[in-house]
Amino acid sequence: MAADLARMLRARRVAVIGASERNPFAASVIRNLDHFGFRGDVQLVNPRGEPVAGRATLRRAGALEGPIDAAFVCVPSDQVIPTVEEAADAGVTGFVVVSSGFAETGADGARAQEQLRALAGRTGVTLLGPNALGFANYVDGVALCALERENRRGSFGIASVSGSVGGYLAKVAHLRGVGLSHMVLAGNEAGTTISDVVDFLVDDPDTRSIGVFLESIYDPHLFASAAERAMRAHKPIVMLKAGASENTARLAMAHTGALVGDDRVFDAVARELGICRVTSYEDMIATAMLLEKTGPRASAGVAMLTISGGSGEIASDLAEPAGVSFPPFSDAIRPELDAIVSGFGQTHNPLDVTGAALRDTGLWERLLKTIAKDEAIGLPLCIWDVPTGAEAAWMAETLASIARGYAGYACVPPVISTVSETVSDYGIQALAEAGIPGAICGLHPAMAALAAHARWSERVLDMRPVQLFAASDAMPASLPRGERALLDWLAVRGVPVTPGVIAGNADAAMFAADAIGYPVALKLAAADVAHKSEIGGVRLGLGDGAAVRAGFDAILNAVPNGVAVDGVVVSPMRDHQIELIVSISRDPVWGLMLALGLGGIWVELLGDSVLLPLPVDGARVVAALHRLKAAPLFAGARGRPPVDLDAVATAVVAIANAALALGPGLTALEINPLAIFADRAEAMDALLV
Repeated sequence: MAADLARMLRARRVAVIGASERNPFAASVIRNLDHFGFRGDVQLVNPRGEPVAGRATLRRAGALEGPIDAAFVCVPSDQVIPTVEEAADAGVTGFVVVSSGFAETGADGARAQEQLRALAGRTGVTLLGPNALGFANYVDGVALCALERENRRGSFGIASVSGSVGGYLAKVAHLRGVGLSHMVLAGNEAGTTISDVVDFLVDDPDTRSIGVFLESIYDPHLFASAAERAMRAHKPIVMLKAGASENTARLAMAHTGALVGDDRVFDAVARELGICRVTSYEDMIATAMLLEKTGPRASAGVAMLTISGGSGEIASDLAEPAGVSFPPFSDAIRPELDAIVSGFGQTHNPLDVTGAALRDTGLWERLLKTIAKDEAIGLPLCIWDVPTGAEAAWMAETLASIARGYAGYACVPPVISTVSETVSDYGIQALAEAGIPGAICGLHPAMAALAAHARWSERVLDMRPVQLFAASDAMPASLPRGERALLDWLAVRGVPVTPGVIAGNADAAMFAADAIGYPVALKLAAADVAHKSEIGGVRLGLGDGAAVRAGFDAILNAVPNGVAVDGVVVSPMRDHQIELIVSISRDPVWGLMLALGLGGIWVELLGDSVLLPLPVDGARVVAALHRLKAAPLFAGARGRPPVDLDAVATAVVAIANAALALGPGLTALEINPLAIFADRAEAMDALLV
């Protein structure tokens, strides 16, 4: 698909089928071709043979003179399939179908779309759409696109399932001075998917950052492969994805017929693939610019220089909830900083340069060169307004001083403007003449970009292979039935579990308790009862034989009629520090996913959990545990010793590997709780679906 898509997006011979003075889509495409200065062959098809935009037309698609690299189809939906078939026979190899009335309208439209997909597959043509507004190639000057946008040529590529969202991204990019390489608006993705477009943009030498809007991923393996190549090439992918809320998922189904998966699962996948998720158009443009211009940074620490103390305070307030770190300047550079700023301020971070920088523009250069010696600072940035042409001479001198200050750095980053403002052609030129690659407009988008930059840098510099799509073993000949049998099965596979004995009567329970040592816990052993505590099937802290006998009888009396009972499990009581839940479930798109969080009742009350795609290793599990809001508990609390997270991770990895051994039929494996001690972990309860 990628080679054919490249031919279509770089077309030299094109056609517009359904061209008419009254068809707004066709009119926009023809104007775009003229505006882009397209120099290839353009053929128009109009059923009446009427001239369009001063050009002669053909009466039918079969009369086209092939080969033709791309045709824009704007005919009624019931005419799309015969039109594409006729044009393909005439030598058209790529189609943009703008016509709507397909999967987004319901079952009948979905059937028609499937017929169109089958036709494209049978004839070997590239299909963009249906319900697609087309593409604009700013590098080669090709635009079969119904959106008319004023955009500069640049290195930011847009892949959007929605035409309007793609158009707004292009608009914001233009307002922020960011040029485009390509804009591809995929519509219903019946042929070419967003995965195909991303795959193309990752390998496109003129694209150095990629913005994506999607609802679902129809080819996850291709998408993951492309994203991993982008990560290795330090080419950032920044994404807006619909489906974060239940209502959004319903809207997405109405929009293009997409079925939106679990958003938290995709968030975990995006982290693994080094994809930066954002929540607004402005944040996408800011993030793409920052990552493209600076590349990954080795240290998460950020320094900020500003001429306005108030702006520095606002930036600092925005940074904390975003997860952006403004560390204090190190003792190694503080004497040098103090010597520079002693006459006008203090060496806090963000650093207020004050009005002294108006008299001495060289302050910026000296401060930046000094901060370069601080190993805790991975990226120093300057808050400075974008030139508009009405400034005094010191404005240009300041920009030049800022650029010189980055002489000892790997790159010159953009400046940050205090407010979200338009970057004019004059502003772009003034920044470029100073040696500055642009501006991130507004403190809020800047903080979103910096937070994404830190996460992206950590993943890119990690250099480990992407871990996705874990392969399950063959289905075992028999599966453990019941919780105790499952725990014993896990123990054989290296999972540390709490020991237990199934007792068939009260005397056997007392005998087991005497052997284990008091106090003990009793739990109903019944494969058909998933949550024993909810029916009174659990007794804890039983201190003698009489209590065990009474507890055994109470548990059996609580069993609903008709439930098969294997007995009661007798286990030692444990004085553990923390309870975790470890759950492996199968996502229909991305495969097995591991969830970690506070266990027991807290998992539902607090919702504090992290997800990882399988397979996992100890280092990834430890890093995930540190991302929990409850992570401070691992350091020890109320006099308890700190937890050995490596031991916890070893247990979690064993559970994950056991899940793979359960075969492709596994829906879910849940350990709740995994009891955490200072030096070990134990699976106390287990559930298999």
